[in-house]
Amino acid sequence: MDTREFNDLKERLVPQGEETLITAELSGEEIGALTEEQAAELVETYGGTTLVRLPEKEQEFFAWLKEEDRVVWDDLWEGVEEEDLYYVSIAHLKALMPGKRGFPICDLAENPNFYFTSDDITEENGKTYVEHALEVITEKGDLSMDQAFVIEVWRGPIDLWRFAWMYNLPVGEVRKMVHWLLKEEILAVPTQREENPAPIESAPLEPGESLPESE
Repeated sequence: MDTREFNDLKERLVPQGEETLITAELSGEEIGALTEEQAAELVETYGGTTLVRLPEKEQEFFAWLKEEDRVVWDDLWEGVEEEDLYYVSIAHLKALMPGKRGFPICDLAENPNFYFTSDDITEENGKTYVEHALEVITEKGDLSMDQAFVIEVWRGPIDLWRFAWMYNLPVGEVRKMVHWLLKEEILAVPTQREENPAPIESAPLEPGESLPESE
C-alpha cells in the first residue's frame, strides 16, 4: 500500500474524542495491499484500541462453521448482536493477510481447543509420521486425511475447523481423525483453557471405528 493510502487508513483507526475502543472495517483488498511492515505497525499501534471486522472470505468461513458445528460457533459468537458480529482485535491482522490461514479458532471456552502447532508433533511417533508423509509427497503419492492434517500442522499452526474447510471435509470426520492422532501419540494434546471440559484425550475413537481416507 502506498504511503498516502496507508496514512489515510491509519487516520480511520485513531480514536476520536473520548473514544477508548473503536471499530473499523478493512476490505479484503486493503488488507491484501498491506506490506508485512505496515501490518506490524498497525498491530503495534492499534492492537489495544481497535476492532476490525473480518473480511468477506473469513465471514464465509464462519457462516460455514455455524452450519457445520453450531456449538463451536456459539462458543465464539453467541450473544453478539448482528451489527457487532465478526469484529476481532486488529492484533489478529497478520492472520488475515494473503497466504495466511485466517482468524484462528484457538481460544474456546466451552469446547476443547483443537488448535495445533509444530510443537504439538511428538518427538517419536509424530516426527516419524511426518517423515513418512513427506516421502509420500516426494513420490507424488496421495496422502491420507490424517497424513494431510499432520503435514498442515508441520507447515504452520492450524485448527481442526480450518482444515475441514480447506479440504472440504465434514467436521465430524476430521474430529474423529484428530482423536486418533492424539490416541496414537502422533500429536500431543494442545493447551486447553481452564474453562474447558475434561481433557480431550479422554474421548478416543470408539472400538471398531475407523478413520475415513481422503479421496
